[in-house]
Amino acid sequence: MSHIFISFCIPTYNRAGMLPCAVKSVMAQEYNPIEVIIVDDCSTDNTKDVVGALSDQRIRYIRCEGNGGAGAARNIGIKEAQGDLITFLDSDDEYLLGRIPKQVELFRSLSPAPGLVFTNYMEIGENKTLHVPATVLSGFIDASKRFPASVHCTPPSSWMITKEIVKTVGLFDEELRTMEDLDYFLRIVEKYPAYFLNELLLIKHVHFCKEGSVPIEHAEKTGERILEKWHSRMRKDRNYLVKFYCMMGKDLWSAGKKEKASYS
Repeated sequence: MSHIFISFCIPTYNRAGMLPCAVKSVMAQEYNPIEVIIVDDCSTDNTKDVVGALSDQRIRYIRCEGNGGAGAARNIGIKEAQGDLITFLDSDDEYLLGRIPKQVELFRSLSPAPGLVFTNYMEIGENKTLHVPATVLSGFIDASKRFPASVHCTPPSSWMITKEIVKTVGLFDEELRTMEDLDYFLRIVEKYPAYFLNELLLIKHVHFCKEGSVPIEHAEKTGERILEKWHSRMRKDRNYLVKFYCMMGKDLWSAGKKEKASYS
């Protein structure tokens, strides 16, 4: 599993207490050569000191001048990445053993060559929930019949992409403070083969607190921008479109825009 250089991009904001666990899960993969790029999205806690105490020459720390959101932080990591493949990890998530070698091997062996290889994950909060059912088989996803996100959209922490696709797909949309991952996923699968590995290789921690979360006021702008970009594709999968409108309505209601929520 050697010789393919991997860049790990870890965006973080006020997660100093959780960051070491995330980094430890990277180092436990027993894969080299790697670099770990930690992009601090202008945290107000002691993130810088925590990174300094990690003492590993493969770790690079970059602090943003302002808080631009997860997409902007990932974009900095992508621009700085030297690896042949780029993978992401939110600072409150953790890889399970074997994730990186398995994804690298798929990039080596699959035909056609994928632009994205991504895995299943489990959410841990009040409950433990496997995101994609075990009945969904591993394989290249077919985006022609259903809206790709209706079954397969998983968080960036489960993705591995080729650096080459950035030249075609571009970077994360920084105007999206939420669902920037949905938008980027759709842009990738629109242009490149994407392979889903239905194995549990990521733990995503769900927090029921406001610290480090995206303010609800971004929800309206996000929903409208996603619809502007993807409505023509969503309408071909009515079940997904209905779910999306329901989600928008709940977000608008939470933001106090009850009249507008009733029309969503």
